[in-house]
Parts: sequence; C-alpha cells; structure tokens
Amino acid sequence: MKKILVLIVTFVSLSLYSQSQPIESIPFELEKNHIFFYAKVNEIDSLKFLFDTGADGTCMNKEAIKKVQLKIDGLSTNRGSNGVNEVEESSGNNIFIGKINKKEVVLAIIEMGTTSFDGVMGTDVMNGHIIEIDYEKQVLNFYDENDKSINYKGYTKLKMSDAVYPTCVTSTLIVDGKKYKGMFGIDTGAQDALTLASPFTKKNNFIAKTKKIGAVKFQGSDGSKYELPIVLCPEIVFAGKHLYNIPTALSNSTEGIDATDDLAGFFGNAFLKKFDIILDYKNQYIYFKINKNLYKDFYEIKE
Repeated sequence: MKKILVLIVTFVSLSLYSQSQPIESIPFELEKNHIFFYAKVNEIDSLKFLFDTGADGTCMNKEAIKKVQLKIDGLSTNRGSNGVNEVEESSGNNIFIGKINKKEVVLAIIEMGTTSFDGVMGTDVMNGHIIEIDYEKQVLNFYDENDKSINYKGYTKLKMSDAVYPTCVTSTLIVDGKKYKGMFGIDTGAQDALTLASPFTKKNNFIAKTKKIGAVKFQGSDGSKYELPIVLCPEIVFAGKHLYNIPTALSNSTEGIDATDDLAGFFGNAFLKKFDIILDYKNQYIYFKINKNLYKDFYEIKE
C-alpha cells in the first residue's frame, strides 16, 4: 500500500508540474457585456481599459488626458463602425498590464463620449502573448507566445485571419434551411451579439427573411450615431456548435467597417461570453470552449 501511495502522489505532482502557468493573470469585470480591466500608462496607475479584439490599435479616451499627460506628436486615421475620421496620437508610451510591460506603444486619442473608462487595448498590445479569456473566472491569462504546454482540452481550434479585420474566423448562418457562409469579425469590444455588415445583409435580403424584434442605437468610435433594426437569426454554426435565435443587428451603413464587402459581420461579447477563448496571434489560431453562460440570456436586464 505504501508503494502505491507513493506512486500516486508522484504522478499527481508530475501532472501539476507539467501544466503551463500564465505569466500574468489579470482580473476583469464584465459590464454590459464589455471586458474591463486595469492597467498603468507611463506613471499613471489604475486606468480602466476595454479589452477589444476588434481594434488593431490601442487608444486613450480623450477624457482621460486629464489624468495622463501624453505627448501628442502625430495624426492617425480611425476607421469606426460607421465612418472614418482623423485623430491625434501619442507615441513612445509604456503600458503595464500587471508585471507585463509593453514598450513604445502608440496611443490614438479618441473622443468616446463617456468618462466611464480610460482607454481601449487593441491587438497591437495583445501580440507577443497567447491570451486566454476565462469568462467563468473573469480573468485574462497571459502566456508566453511560444508556450507549447497550454491545455487546449475541450477547445475547438479555428484558423484566425487578420487580413481584413484584426481578429476574424469563418462561420455560417442558417436561415430558412439555407446556409450563408462568410468571414466574421471577433469583437470583444462590442457589447451586442451579432451585427451583419450592410452589403451581406442587402445581398441576402435578411430584413425580409428574419423576424424583427426591435431596434438599437449605437455610437461608433468615429463619433457617428446610428440606429439598426434587430432581428432573430434562426441558427448559427460557430466553432462546431449550433446556436439558435441569436439577436442580430442588420447594418445599413454606407461607410466604415460595417459597410465592408470583405466581412459578413461581427460577433460581439454578448455572444462571445458563452465561450472561453484562447487567442494565439503569432500562429493565427483561436480556440473556443462552451462555458456556463451558454444558457444565459444574451443581455442581462437589471431591475
């Protein structure tokens, strides 16, 4: 019995030792389907950031300039969901995510129309690490980008592309028994479930093929405000799973990202939170695993 006990203890110890450990684990809050965490910019700590896989650049809220003294030394083009505008930018900044230090970061300065958060972290800062979004524990786990020992058990692996959007994958809609396949953006910075791009919407006449359940007002990062009809998409095949009755916004944009011909649409965090996600930008793979949010409502209504 003593030999068996020793063997069991040794096996468990080796098993635990072989599991990969994140370099840093950052807790986040899920507020209205947005992922918010705290980071430090230059010498200013406890700044509230939105984690946004739909943004290829990191930016500061113009309101946060009151907290962070940034050197404005350039201009950049901001392509929002419904339009394009030119914004100021600041180069040579340091961002600290826990003990992780991202150096020489260029920050676009964007008027976000709110004081509830200070900035947006885009994929430019995510690159260099494999990142796990654990919606159950509400934590962002950062691993070394070359880590080969991460446990992907239970995850579905999809090829990721950043050719036309910072983070996108192939998915399929099923409406009246017909399949509509396309490339979809993965946008943790959006609080909705799904938005279909206007060319894809018009081409397939989804406004006539789906049931309208309401409308919603949005404000893009370019400052534009707009209203979209909300319909129910009967079925979506995503990461090998079938999901049903997805509230879906049908874009009517004529410019901006929502008007692109290159993408069918964009999955937002109301949908994505039903999966735990691992992002591997170096090898261009993204992993999805169903979590406990699967049977929860897309939108929480608080009394």
